[in-house]
Amino acid sequence: MHRRLAERSALGGTLLTETGPMAQVHLEATRPLEGGGALAARVHLAGGDLEYDGRTQAGAPLATTTRQYEGGADFLWRPHAPAAWGEGWLSAGWLANRRLIRGTPVAGGLDELSSAMLAGVRWRSPAFAPAAGWTGRVEAEARTSVSHRLHVDYYGLLDRSKFEGARKRLWTLRLLASADGSAWQWGLEWSRLQQPASKAVPVSRGGRRLPGTTVRQPELSTSDVVLRVSRRF
Repeated sequence: MHRRLAERSALGGTLLTETGPMAQVHLEATRPLEGGGALAARVHLAGGDLEYDGRTQAGAPLATTTRQYEGGADFLWRPHAPAAWGEGWLSAGWLANRRLIRGTPVAGGLDELSSAMLAGVRWRSPAFAPAAGWTGRVEAEARTSVSHRLHVDYYGLLDRSKFEGARKRLWTLRLLASADGSAWQWGLEWSRLQQPASKAVPVSRGGRRLPGTTVRQPELSTSDVVLRVSRRF
């Protein structure tokens, strides 16, 4: 997948962008229930090095690399059998993202860990034929965080910060298709995450609070474009 992450100031200006490819592994299993319902579970892991384009706190241009890791797990429930309009699912899950911003001779590095619990809904369309000999589906998903924690490590420059992050909102759209009779499936996915700025928290060094100094996570968004190649078992 290709990711673009952006942080923005309170005035709407771009503070930094991180862009680049990431590899992802995804596994999903479904269990039918009596009456037509179903349960499903899915997990995913992703990682990659993104190009960081931003500025130091003094306003000087800063170019470095961010290594991002992401992992998540979800449980889904389909209360009813598929209908003419498709399938409706409810989901609950966990999503974690780690950003390791590499230091440079003019700026120190940063280790940021985000962990959130999510709730959401998913709609899956009925099967259709996009071309002769092919079967396709469309999926749309919306999720929001019900809790979000942030841990920031300044590599000894300041004491670690632990605080509550802002609410995450995620939207995903997928187009899936497979040749009739084939166990392989192709997919194209677009997803968008939006997150307002967090509340400011005090900063300390050596256990002592620094007067008038706070930290917050700025407004953040990510956009992912994913090419999936899957095999059904």
